[in-house]
Amino acid sequence: MNINYQRVIPRDFFNESKLLKCLGQLSLLIHDNKAPVEMKLYTLNEDTEPFKIGLNFDGSLELQNWYLEIKGIPYIVSSTYNSKSPYPLFVLRDAVEYEIFNDDGTFSDEFINFSKKIVPNP
Repeated sequence: MNINYQRVIPRDFFNESKLLKCLGQLSLLIHDNKAPVEMKLYTLNEDTEPFKIGLNFDGSLELQNWYLEIKGIPYIVSSTYNSKSPYPLFVLRDAVEYEIFNDDGTFSDEFINFSKKIVPNP
């Protein structure tokens, strides 16, 4: 569940830009056919309205109106708040967080293994 939060500058410039940087990297890898399985980023709104960033109760930031679809299953990705990691992007499934990137912006083995084990929707 998401809550609104009062943005504090410069802290939230840093946190929100890091989330968008991670999503940009993810978009490029998908676009360049470097994803380990079938995946895409999409929004339910065809007009691609402004990005809606929200703070979760667990302290992570997520983009609330864009989703990562892996083998036909939608996931919300999130970023750790105040992380010093260069690419702190995670996907959550069954109460387990899977780190998407290595520090160099390539897919982590953890995420590759996770995505390959997903059973697609019929």
